[in-house]
Amino acid sequence: MTASRAATPAPCRPVYAAAQLGSLHDFSAQVVQDVVSDSDGLGQHASVSLASYTRADARSVMSELRAALAQCTSADMRPSPAHPDAGLGFTGAQSRPVSGYGDEVVAFDATQVIVGSGAGPKIPVTVLVVRQDATIATFLSLNPVQPPAIPQDVLDAQLKKLA
Repeated sequence: MTASRAATPAPCRPVYAAAQLGSLHDFSAQVVQDVVSDSDGLGQHASVSLASYTRADARSVMSELRAALAQCTSADMRPSPAHPDAGLGFTGAQSRPVSGYGDEVVAFDATQVIVGSGAGPKIPVTVLVVRQDATIATFLSLNPVQPPAIPQDVLDAQLKKLA
């Protein structure tokens, strides 16, 4: 969480945090797991984070993310300036329309880059953030070969448990 709070540029910190399966707010509990889809032979997967907040903080996570996405489409988001040659960065964050999940939902696509490696790999990622009451479920999928997609069975199974 500290790295997200120190990411640059500052207005993009909520986007950077979501792409790291977190937020800028303190949670009371969190679990993170990689899940593989049962529905396809390619082994599509997603990283899933469930975090519990106060209801006010959960709502703030979503409003801050929406506001940041509107400002950060061309930003190169990086970890803390104190560690410029380490970690993952993100670029080209673009909101994606989505509806029908939880109390609120935000989705975006971006490109993950390794900071400090010069011309390192650029990997497309997709992120879906769902608020259900005071719980934030964040789903992330990345794929260097084809457009990333969060497996529908993984999404449905997790959100059914939160309903």
